[in-house]
Amino acid sequence: MGINKPQAMTVVEADKVREYLSETDRLIFDLSIETGLRIGDILKLRKCQIKKKMQIMESKTCKIRNVSITDDLYERLPKGDEWCMHYVFRSPKTHLKHLSRSTYHRHLKIALRASCVEIELSAHSARKLYAMNVFRATGDIFAVQKALNHKYVTTTCDYLDIDIKKLIGEVKPV
Repeated sequence: MGINKPQAMTVVEADKVREYLSETDRLIFDLSIETGLRIGDILKLRKCQIKKKMQIMESKTCKIRNVSITDDLYERLPKGDEWCMHYVFRSPKTHLKHLSRSTYHRHLKIALRASCVEIELSAHSARKLYAMNVFRATGDIFAVQKALNHKYVTTTCDYLDIDIKKLIGEVKPV
């Protein structure tokens, strides 16, 4: 018996789930879909980092990602704090810590059940939707690889549920 792998959701499924998220969780969800940032990097954002164009050092890879957000999302996100002390998404228990991954994941699961969307979903599913959006816009697997900062194109293919062997078979030698 295999492990249930979180899936990429469709835009329609994302909209249904979004309806059942709190304002804070909706911001996290939207930020993930718009930027493709991992949930851990989003939860660690501090208010002073919020810009329309941001440079974020990814925790997992230690690589710098340049991300842009829409004007609408920028206006909805809390900003400020010149000392860069406060997290954008603070823990409800203590404002000195950021919201935990497990708390956000639990909220996401509750919204998923309420929305009646029947897919296996995780916080990473929004990153996969971002990848699908980039692929639809460009048709270029390498553009998606670059956008996600993946070291290997095989990882990107996994995100998009593309069979790498089939993809290689479709490439004709020159």
